[in-house]
Amino acid sequence: MSASIGQVTATGRIVIGYGSESGNSQHLAQRLAQEPFMQALGERVELQELGMVDPHGLGVQDRLIIITSSFGDGEPPANASDFLDAVRMADVLHELHYAIFGLGDTAYPTFCGFSKDLDETLESRAATAFVNRVDADSSYEVFFPLWRETLFKVLQGDAKAGKALNLRVMAYSENNSYPAVVVQRETLNRRAPLASHLRLDISGSGMFYRPGDTLYVVPDNPPELIERILFWLEPDASAQPLPDDRNRTALAGRELRQLGRASLRELARLSGNEELKELLKISQKKQLDAYLYGRDVLDVLQDFCSPDTVRLNDLVRLLPECLPRAYSIASSDPDHIDLCVRDVAYHARGRDYQGIATGHLGHVQVGDTLGVFTQSNPSFHLPTDTAPLILVGTGVGIAPFIGFLAQLEQTHVQGQPIPHTSLFFGDRHADSDFLYRERLEQWQGQGILQSVVTAFSRGDSPTDAGGQASSAATATPRRYVQHAMLEHADSLWALLSKGARVYVCGNKAYLGQAVEQALHDIARQSGGLDDEQAHTFVQNLLLEQRVKHELF
Repeated sequence: MSASIGQVTATGRIVIGYGSESGNSQHLAQRLAQEPFMQALGERVELQELGMVDPHGLGVQDRLIIITSSFGDGEPPANASDFLDAVRMADVLHELHYAIFGLGDTAYPTFCGFSKDLDETLESRAATAFVNRVDADSSYEVFFPLWRETLFKVLQGDAKAGKALNLRVMAYSENNSYPAVVVQRETLNRRAPLASHLRLDISGSGMFYRPGDTLYVVPDNPPELIERILFWLEPDASAQPLPDDRNRTALAGRELRQLGRASLRELARLSGNEELKELLKISQKKQLDAYLYGRDVLDVLQDFCSPDTVRLNDLVRLLPECLPRAYSIASSDPDHIDLCVRDVAYHARGRDYQGIATGHLGHVQVGDTLGVFTQSNPSFHLPTDTAPLILVGTGVGIAPFIGFLAQLEQTHVQGQPIPHTSLFFGDRHADSDFLYRERLEQWQGQGILQSVVTAFSRGDSPTDAGGQASSAATATPRRYVQHAMLEHADSLWALLSKGARVYVCGNKAYLGQAVEQALHDIARQSGGLDDEQAHTFVQNLLLEQRVKHELF
């Protein structure tokens, strides 16, 4: 709980204290001190490490502004711990008025642990917060200007602005997921495997994200797979429900698809199977990977084990909890999260398979809930400048780019400049797999998206901006996005020469390397570089982080 907020005026000193380990908090504090509003106050503004601030030395007319991170698992940074100790030792600090901007990492269980603890400790000593505490994650740059403007309003006498501020990221996780309601479901293509657009309601959740971030879904295992495993274990007993069997219930929450070496080694030990033991040797890594591809724990049990050696309680013990599945976010609205999901289903070895998460998502309907949490992915966020953007996506890899374009649309509506943006999209069939075609054409019409170049690998005619057939209609049937990039080498080289950034999202098995090779060939073909120079050019793009990958 944040401390109460009272009417404030800024007639005394304004002390900006920072607690920082990596330098982010210190940098923000320095930026704040250099703002024109602060500069106008002259010597009244003091900037120092938080640990050097004496809480007893602040009078009723002074204002303490704290910008601090949390170190490790909620501990104070080294240059801030003395301040917390001094506050804890104080009996009462009723003259102290403060504001806290906390930075943290939602991956830690005690997200923003130090800044939360400091706020509660100050409140317990009768200190007064004149702006609600901010809990920011790695996307703090979005929160900072909003907090800064509110801070200035309050320092000028608008106490209500401080009371109204609500900038707090909630730290959800796989063990504390948010139950998001499905509010929209739409099929995006007309040919299997089907792709779906799902919209989840996160309003009021405290969940914060940016386009480029990742949403994790906590899936339910397919009931059919659980029943098959139970039948393998106990053919007679599996048909009879045993509601009091905790192991049976626990199996539903175990990871049945992505099998780690630790689980496989334990299965090999229990079964005594020499073939499985051989497959687990380091020298057999490729063979093991090839075997596991497309298989699940039932296959391993059938191929190497017997019900006499592996029991239900063994499986529950050796298998980890079901792993959350990651999806790129296809939206930018703070009240909802959109996903683009493609079915994974196939028939092999005499039975039907489906992806653990995609199978689950394939059956959810409007009104159902999904356990979800987000994870920031700052390396795949849009830049703050207006250098050109080259977006390269295949299949559902278009998802983050839909989020990017929605963000650019919002920026454009606000009257701010946006970058020149080109999209290269690849899938199988032009007549059925041009995902989000109508939205892309709408963004082209608005000037948000300057060009769309498609490449469909199953022999359909290539298309250019607006979905029209391009002049490269004689391309080979197996035409991919890297081929489309080479067909537009001159325009891409012009964008790269202007500092363009390249974002790549799709299949990790080939797309990243294929795009890098295309950039190399573009540098030779349109940039006039020799092979060694082109190689250096691409390596520099990577080192400068002008090529960003999100591969799955």
